[in-house]
Amino acid sequence: MKQDAFQSAIQILAEKDSLRVWSLIVTIFGDLAQDPGDVISGPVLGDILSPVGVRPEAMRVALYRLRNEGWLETTKRGREALHHLSASGRAQSASASRRIYASAQSEDPRWHVLCYPPVLSSEEHERAARRSKEGYVTVAPGVYLANGILRSKAAGAFVVQGAIGDVPDWLSKTLVPSALIDAFAELSARLNAIDFDASGFKSLSQIEIATLRALIVHRWRKLVLKLPNAPDALFGKDFAGTTCRTAVMQALDALARPELSSLARRAL
Repeated sequence: MKQDAFQSAIQILAEKDSLRVWSLIVTIFGDLAQDPGDVISGPVLGDILSPVGVRPEAMRVALYRLRNEGWLETTKRGREALHHLSASGRAQSASASRRIYASAQSEDPRWHVLCYPPVLSSEEHERAARRSKEGYVTVAPGVYLANGILRSKAAGAFVVQGAIGDVPDWLSKTLVPSALIDAFAELSARLNAIDFDASGFKSLSQIEIATLRALIVHRWRKLVLKLPNAPDALFGKDFAGTTCRTAVMQALDALARPELSSLARRAL
């Protein structure tokens, strides 16, 4: 019964495209081992990955790549390899986690708009580029929108602050492509097809829970990080991403995050 539930969930959550092992490993460390001192051994990582068809040689190649790119570091304990996020990897994971695990995008009733001239100097181009990395949404060339009031100077910009009215369809469609809307709807449907309250899920091992969480967070992460970092109010009425977020958070609540100590014992 337990294995039927686990294998069925794996099949439902499996991706149509080939899995990028290195990216899935980043997801696993971001979900389970993000704090300083957190480590996952090679054997435990292999146990988490094997149910989704990741072979040991593919895991080794992915780990090599992540070490070279500065995401992970590896130490030895006897003959066992212990992997952990680097300082840079922790910082990047923490930044992404604020959006991945947010139960909802908080919304201030106030907004502000920065308008730069149509023809920008090189300095203004640099300032505008920074804005796009600071949670601003590009509404039109040189026009940037952000939630909340402006708390710092915006040299060279015409600033408008206040409440926004109805969001027109053209803006929602510009910010969220239809393919992304469809992907949110598909993930919602897949999660809704799994009854996480069924008895088979009550007896899953901590390793199996870690595997299912990895698949869910990985698929959600790839979608939510493609959205502009803004409240859902900008993405139109009945936004599929809001429904998907609810389904993801309910699934993760049902599959409580395992303690690393329980995984270290390879509790199968």
